[in-house]
Amino acid sequence: MRIMPLGASITNGVGSSTGNGYRAELLRRLTQAGVAVDFVGSQQSGDLPDRDNEGHSGWRIDQVAAQLDGWLATYRPDVVLVHVGTNDMLQNHQAATAPERLGALVDRILERSPGTTVLTSSLLPLRDAAAGARVDAFNAAVADLMARKAAQGRAVRHVDLRGAVAVGDLADGIHPGDAGFARMGALFHAALGPVLGAGAPWPLVRSGLEADDPPTWTDTVAGASGVGGYCCGLTAMESGRRVELAHTGTGALMYSGDDRSATVSYSYNRVFDVHVPVTAATVLRYRILPQQAAGASVAIDLAMTDRSSLRDSGATDQHGVRAHPAAQGAGGHLVTGRWNLVEVPLGVLAGRTVDEIRIGYDRPGGTGLFRGYVDDIEILDTAG
Repeated sequence: MRIMPLGASITNGVGSSTGNGYRAELLRRLTQAGVAVDFVGSQQSGDLPDRDNEGHSGWRIDQVAAQLDGWLATYRPDVVLVHVGTNDMLQNHQAATAPERLGALVDRILERSPGTTVLTSSLLPLRDAAAGARVDAFNAAVADLMARKAAQGRAVRHVDLRGAVAVGDLADGIHPGDAGFARMGALFHAALGPVLGAGAPWPLVRSGLEADDPPTWTDTVAGASGVGGYCCGLTAMESGRRVELAHTGTGALMYSGDDRSATVSYSYNRVFDVHVPVTAATVLRYRILPQQAAGASVAIDLAMTDRSSLRDSGATDQHGVRAHPAAQGAGGHLVTGRWNLVEVPLGVLAGRTVDEIRIGYDRPGGTGLFRGYVDDIEILDTAG
């Protein structure tokens, strides 16, 4: 699959520590999804094995459009990822007509390269207030314009990056840092599902807890009460990658702790930093192996950007058991000493965005040690 990242310095990767920009996270997720990717373009940046892109620092929409025909003829992309217009906003260069000029650029891609799918994206915020206001107007107009093109049957999809990167995430007031680029890559990947997924469930997040895909956080408690460490001087619930047991591969997430309260006992630990919009077709899936009965009162929890959570949403798994850790423990379907599949449709959270993947222990009516493993965590778009 030939993918052309097209734009200016953000596309080139300026602001990221490696120079890869969003392409690193996009490549990682597409590879996990089984898609063979060939990035194409006349520019090279970053330290990926495939460094090709069409990101030209400082360029505006008109400058990109002037060279477009040659790039399309040379590289014949299957998909073009368009993120351009920031420099038009910074320079206040014909900002009022920038959405229409971007629309003309998209039309030209589709005309010159039949069979190509175009993904446009909203621009990131800017620290400069005046330029930021121009970005806001541009984003609103482009979203509407691309929706109209898609409704006409054009091979266009729009990726809404608003909310994924805040002004505080910008390395220099213009370019995102590594975390912001990772969120961009995740959203481009999510939008490619209907294009590349061939009707199969599309992994928005997939982790087998292998060495090249470690948790964002280890042993990091977001909130707890009545739970101490399992042994050995530990003072809180553990949650980290281990290699002694796994459902697939060699790694899994081990959790352990000591429930010391018969009335209130819980611990919710951060695992992955993500940015995943939820739709009616989004599903959470994972495997869990509790080593004691108390270890079954554990579940993957999702913390949303609006401060709501999966555990309190009322969502239920494939057995009709609530996704809350306490309900999972009492549900009678998690067998100790073996890997159990848990699958939770997330439709009740549609319209919200997952901010963190957490692991939670919650067992208000008992005490004692608990331990187990979680592996193969996925958030899937099942719309096909």
